[in-house]
Amino acid sequence: MPICTNPKIRRVRVPVGPSVVVLLLRDYSADEYSRFMSSRFGFRNKGEVEDQSMSARIRFIDELLTDLEAEDASGKRDIVTYVHPATGEEKPLTPEVERWKDYVNPSWKISAALELEGKAAEVEYQTAKN
Repeated sequence: MPICTNPKIRRVRVPVGPSVVVLLLRDYSADEYSRFMSSRFGFRNKGEVEDQSMSARIRFIDELLTDLEAEDASGKRDIVTYVHPATGEEKPLTPEVERWKDYVNPSWKISAALELEGKAAEVEYQTAKN
């Protein structure tokens, strides 16, 4: 099976209980990825390292996120919902919702970023091994 190095859309699956949420991410450039990786840690006085990796991961995924999908436990298509802050009503979460990315669970974003970091590490390992 061929592996595309620069897909237009990356589909990152994140388990949520027995279901799965799928974050649809646009492709990113090497420069964007490098900036993300560099932003994970900051340096303070006296060489102290400050871990900023969680917020860096959330920001990176927010930049790439184009849509969400979901699958129920049996693999059938489902929807992601959110609670509207003004009405308290549960509604489908889509890119048409104002500030929709703010409603996406941050742990899903972190999981997606970790998945991308893991894929990059696998490629680096395979390249170094060969």
